Amino acid sequence: MSGFLTQEELTRLLPTGHPVAYGTGTILVREGDKSDFVLYLRQGHIKAVVGEPKSIAYIFSPGSIVGELAAMTEQPRTADLIALNDVEAHVIPGAAWMEFLMSEPRANLAMLKHLAGRIVAKDLPEVESATTSEHKIAKGLVRLIDAGMGQETGDGIRITGVTQRDLGSLSGLSRETAAVVLRRMREAGTVATARGSLLIRDPEAIERLIQRDDRRHLTHDAGRYQYAPGRRARHRLGPPPR
Repeated sequence: MSGFLTQEELTRLLPTGHPVAYGTGTILVREGDKSDFVLYLRQGHIKAVVGEPKSIAYIFSPGSIVGELAAMTEQPRTADLIALNDVEAHVIPGAAWMEFLMSEPRANLAMLKHLAGRIVAKDLPEVESATTSEHKIAKGLVRLIDAGMGQETGDGIRITGVTQRDLGSLSGLSRETAAVVLRRMREAGTVATARGSLLIRDPEAIERLIQRDDRRHLTHDAGRYQYAPGRRARHRLGPPPR
């Protein structure tokens, strides 16, 4: 299964559209646009950006369906959609997406559950407003890892294509506050930063920040890191299988 759709469902859905590719930084849609197409994301990551100043509401990873709310509500787009890195996707017309959902009860229910999860993820930074800045940045890093943007290297976990402003907005902090926290983390040897990338040198330190009020753990499973309840961290594995 890829995302919340099964392979059989994708086989029926994708012929209704056509493949597209977007370079890093491409604005796919803007908030307020009246388009209704849906994207099936094959490769890369897309961020949904809302508000003023702009902040990240969600990051879509491969296997995601992107932009389905406009097709369902027939209302203007509620966010900018921007390619975080090079993206390959399949464009599905809005009418074809709605026809697909009406004929696929399992996919319809799976999409509703997925949308509920996105709402929870979007609200996390506001819910955690009383926690420390370091804790929020650690949570933001984990959200990026959960989106599949963390790659294990010999030195730690590398995240590319994300700016300090992106990490700050994802964590519910300003860019300036995020920069201060990251500087402290660099000085402690927890992370290293470069233009457009960040290396988590000490995943256990990030986990300790998370565990101040949360007993979940960073884990490595099926070639990628993720964040799961009640499991012990395993950070010293070799490169993920290809």
